[in-house]
Amino acid sequence: MLQKMRENTQSLGFKILVGAIIFVLAVFGFGAFNLFLDPDPEVASVGGIEITESHLAMESERARARLLAQMGENADPAAIDPQLLRSQVLDQLIQRAVLTETADELGVVTPRQQVDRMLVENPSFQTNGKFDQDLYVRLLAQYGYTPKSFAREASLDMAFSQMQDAVTASSAVPRWQVRQFAALLQQKRDLAYLPLTQAAFGPRMAVTEDEIVTHYDENRAQYRTDEKVDVDYVEVTPQNFADDPALAVSEADVEAAYEGELKVLAESEQRTASHILLRVTPERDDAATLTAMTALRARIEAGEDFAAVARETSEDPGSAPSGGELGPAGRGVYDPAFEQALFAMQEGELSAPVKSQFGYHLIHLTAISKPEIPTLDARREDLERQVRLDKARELFVEKTREMDKLAFEQNTSLQPLADLFGVSIQHVDGVTRQAGEGIFANAKLRDAAFGDDVVNQGLNSAVVEYEEDKSVVLRISAHHPSVDRPLEDVREDIRAQLVHDKAADAIEVAANDALEKLKAGASASSVAHELDLEWVRVPLATRSQQGVPTGVLEEAFALPYDPDRRQRAVSRATLPDGQALVTMTRVVDGDFESLVSQEADALTRYAGSRLSELEFTGLYRSVEKASGVTRSNR
Repeated sequence: MLQKMRENTQSLGFKILVGAIIFVLAVFGFGAFNLFLDPDPEVASVGGIEITESHLAMESERARARLLAQMGENADPAAIDPQLLRSQVLDQLIQRAVLTETADELGVVTPRQQVDRMLVENPSFQTNGKFDQDLYVRLLAQYGYTPKSFAREASLDMAFSQMQDAVTASSAVPRWQVRQFAALLQQKRDLAYLPLTQAAFGPRMAVTEDEIVTHYDENRAQYRTDEKVDVDYVEVTPQNFADDPALAVSEADVEAAYEGELKVLAESEQRTASHILLRVTPERDDAATLTAMTALRARIEAGEDFAAVARETSEDPGSAPSGGELGPAGRGVYDPAFEQALFAMQEGELSAPVKSQFGYHLIHLTAISKPEIPTLDARREDLERQVRLDKARELFVEKTREMDKLAFEQNTSLQPLADLFGVSIQHVDGVTRQAGEGIFANAKLRDAAFGDDVVNQGLNSAVVEYEEDKSVVLRISAHHPSVDRPLEDVREDIRAQLVHDKAADAIEVAANDALEKLKAGASASSVAHELDLEWVRVPLATRSQQGVPTGVLEEAFALPYDPDRRQRAVSRATLPDGQALVTMTRVVDGDFESLVSQEADALTRYAGSRLSELEFTGLYRSVEKASGVTRSNR
């Protein structure tokens, strides 16, 4: 089960779901937004929504965990600036709160049934193709969520997506605007560029021996070897204690583990249901709504089809079109009153009217799916292994403390530790402060290796738990201090660097001079002749012209052009290995009418997408301004 959890937390589906379903994933990152925390210092507010210190701290820790996971198992936590992270997370929380205000202002609500269906159908929460309630709860708990809080945040994310979809659907692009898009995006230009590169200027640069020696003397720190250490270490994990005689597994242990599994399986029961919802409104009070629902129940008991009545009368827009179908769900998904009624019913039963925060429901339980219950004998081998490993982990914690004490008391050798735990002393050469092979790719271990007691005094390190359930004590077998590399070893490196620097300076001077001459009216050929270079001419280049440097294209398509004067436009672009002079002599606008149907459709969709993005951004900015965002000075 634990391995299943680890695999699922790395799945794309889980990351997408937790991060944010559509829009929020790209804009706001990971994290839920619990609006009802206990009172504590406020760090910001958006309208009626407060962002508190504890909320910010919780979200910052979640963001930190997410970053470390993205950086990989050898991530260095010290690489994350806590103040910068805190500031970014606060910005994200404010943005999310603004969207929440927007959803409230527009009355955008995601039906709970849609959220439930999305969660139940997500493969990250399934085992063998079926929703696994225990897996779902465990995965959420890793990030500090309950099923209800996570469902609430998923509902918000879906509401944000609905808002964006609504704006997109209403963003009709006039034909004339599409033509303008075509004229710009399909535009072609006659251009030419003169590359001034390291390849052209480098061979022209002369470097003397005196310059090499002077550079070496002035920059000796650049030409020192990395400080390195050769490391001996012992590593201990819970597996080292799995066969310890002290870890006797009794029948009572196995039965307790089995009972735990049975409890989990019982909680993962799925119930498939349909419902009819009637909301309490100003026009129809509670009593009237209950009376109406009682009448609907009577119709169904008299023989009318539940799905037909649901399609006709249900006020749940998410499920009504499908006859009120909600799909399978476990505990912790629905409103408490709804859930209590649902799990008290028998298969095929029709409930009495049930009141929830959404109104009154009629529930039809169509199926009960209970997991297969394995026998104790069938699970015995796995349970014994699980119990033994759990006990080994407990012993590992105790042994780690013992390991740390012994490493300190006998701090000039690892052999006592190896003998005590029955492990071998391992070795790795050439570890630097920035890199190492094997487990020393981990920054915690490298930091320990270069600790003063270890590298300078030759003592054992303290225990380093560099990953969960992995502890190491290390010591230095050899220390290789940083030393100056001889001039002979670095002469050619220095020569290449000086050539590059001189060429870069020469390119800068030549480019400035040539650009001024072109602006003054000099011919392109004369400028190229003076530099002993050749222009590259590209007639009717497109914005994505193959074979033309990106910087040249961007500069050429940014140049203004007066078709009446028909004068060339000139500029300068940056290349990866130098610079380029750029001239542009003709502009041909794109013609929407000349596009084939597929191109025209794609361009129309793109224009609509860009327009909807701008409109949604405008909506967000207006609500942000109206909400009155405030920040404390904390």
